[in-house]
Amino acid sequence: MLREISLVRSTGNSSLKRRLQILDVIRQQTEVKVEALSQQFSVSTVTIRGDLNYLEEQGFIVRSFGSAKYNPNSSSSQSYPVEATSSSTVSKADETFIAQLAANSAESGDTLFLGASELTHKMVPFLALHESLSLIVNTYEIVPTVQQFINCDLQILGGAVIDDCTALVGPIAEQAVRLQLVNKCFIEFMGVNEEGYLTVKNAAMARLYRDVVSHAEKNIGLISRVGFSACEGYPVCRLSELSTLIVNCDLGDEELALLQQADMSNTSTQGSYNIYSGG
Repeated sequence: MLREISLVRSTGNSSLKRRLQILDVIRQQTEVKVEALSQQFSVSTVTIRGDLNYLEEQGFIVRSFGSAKYNPNSSSSQSYPVEATSSSTVSKADETFIAQLAANSAESGDTLFLGASELTHKMVPFLALHESLSLIVNTYEIVPTVQQFINCDLQILGGAVIDDCTALVGPIAEQAVRLQLVNKCFIEFMGVNEEGYLTVKNAAMARLYRDVVSHAEKNIGLISRVGFSACEGYPVCRLSELSTLIVNCDLGDEELALLQQADMSNTSTQGSYNIYSGG
């Protein structure tokens, strides 16, 4: 039987959700007083100070007397054992914010497919802000993070483990994903090749992702590289098949031309990041 899916019920953590919400408030306002956070989240100042201590330990904020400031040079709070796709990747802080923007496009009640990558792994804490999610993944590496942060149904696709890929791939995984209702899929791509296809570095992963893209209601692509055109790799889909593409905004003429050809327009700019949506 081809359908082999493991089902795990994740428990989540309310204090971690609150800390992520606090981080988002500090990032938006640059600096926030402890008393203001206490009133906003209806918890004691002692609890807020504990939350701020945690966020400072993770490198996200800098404490000052009675307040906290966002650290623009912060790195991810997690260390994920996934290889970088290119020497031209953006900073860890940039990757974390791209992951947050991607998580913001999810909605409560969604069934999400998260492709196996560093960026999708970093989405998990931010997904904790949404209720009643169902996640479909094809790697066991993400499971502890999901169980730590999110109260959700977690499905792990069955499949084969091959030498150059840490995720589960192959016909079993491909067949299993076709049997799922997927509202949104999130895939990190290396870039776009000369034929205009978004690419990944593994052939079996590319085959699985083709099935996911063709099956999902909406496809969100993530690219953590500066200059992603003429990128070698195994083709998954064209830019025009994406609903949304989230990238660092430092794009050259080639990248902008590719987006224009795919009828993708800039629908949101947040800081140094752009979100492009299909027509």
